[in-house]
Amino acid sequence: MRRLAQWITFVFATLLFASAARSDAILPKPFTAVYEVTYRGMRAGQLTMKLSRDDATGRYTYETTADPSMLARFFVSRAAVERSILEIGPEGVRPIEWSFDDGKSGTQKDSRLQFDWTRNVATGVIEGEEIELPLEPGLQDRLSIQIDVVTSLLRGEAPGTIPLIDDNRVKRYDYVKKETTSIDSPLGKLDAIVYESTRQGSDRQSRFWMIPKMEYLAARAEQIRKGKVETVMVLQSVQ
Repeated sequence: MRRLAQWITFVFATLLFASAARSDAILPKPFTAVYEVTYRGMRAGQLTMKLSRDDATGRYTYETTADPSMLARFFVSRAAVERSILEIGPEGVRPIEWSFDDGKSGTQKDSRLQFDWTRNVATGVIEGEEIELPLEPGLQDRLSIQIDVVTSLLRGEAPGTIPLIDDNRVKRYDYVKKETTSIDSPLGKLDAIVYESTRQGSDRQSRFWMIPKMEYLAARAEQIRKGKVETVMVLQSVQ
């Protein structure tokens, strides 16, 4: 069950996209994007990703919800939601709060984290386990990492290695530019830069077809395990 549900975790953990304008700090514009997801060649449903900004506080809320196919509903609830509240400043992206509600009865699979950048500690509960981890510069959650990568690209910087809290520990993902190409999509033929994400000790890798003219929106994303493509996401619409 966990493996079949990884399409939703994959998206929450590593999908890269945002729409942004340059200023002293790169500030993303609010958007709503819809992706069609397939898992091992079977339709798994759609994911909607929404970024909004609170003008009063300057903080952003980044939220992902699922509309799983009939088969995927055995593993992923339509009520599932993952959310990150974050700040963006000259120093980059800083997560403030992160939560995941699997949309099912009970809370044993739900998770939440609080990032205290004054005390440099992250605390919370992940699937019933109490968590307390030291913060380090650049540390992200499973959603804020998306905005962090794109912010780096918009500033003309390589994303490099990014630390991420996932499950009950810090994992480090390396992002590398692979090639330039073009891609056919529901939005037409697009020029893209392919980036690859890997983690030492993992047999998985992720690839993203990012569109520079669309401010590095990902038109396609793939998760590959042991050399075989398992999950594919294709951008259907964006507002």
